[in-house]
Amino acid sequence: MENKKKYAYWMYPSMVSEIEEMMTEAGAKSKGDFVCKAVSFYIGYLRSQKNMNYLSPVLSGAIKSEIRSVEKNICEMLFKLAVEQAMNSNVIAAEFNINPNMMDKLRESCSRMVSENNGIITFEDAYDWQKGEY
Repeated sequence: MENKKKYAYWMYPSMVSEIEEMMTEAGAKSKGDFVCKAVSFYIGYLRSQKNMNYLSPVLSGAIKSEIRSVEKNICEMLFKLAVEQAMNSNVIAAEFNINPNMMDKLRESCSRMVSENNGIITFEDAYDWQKGEY
């Protein structure tokens, strides 16, 4: 712990009045103690600004990199799902003879079902719908 030294600084009388008013709220024992706390606070603020100026680009870069990685993984999974869906569609199309009118009605009904359920449709939902219970 270092010892305090006396310094003479110029200060506006209005600031001295405000210091006197706020001393008890600051928990300061004297005007000098109040000024020391205020200066410490301001130095901390300035250092945090300096740190933010350094950290902001670093954090931004790390977040962007992480988002790119997640985006890549999602795209790869969507591609794999599209391949599987294409395989399922081709197997079903080869097995069943569905006329274009029925296909349009099915697409419209499925579109409505997907939008009502935010895209979350279970096998049981499709089963119930096919059996007329939806």
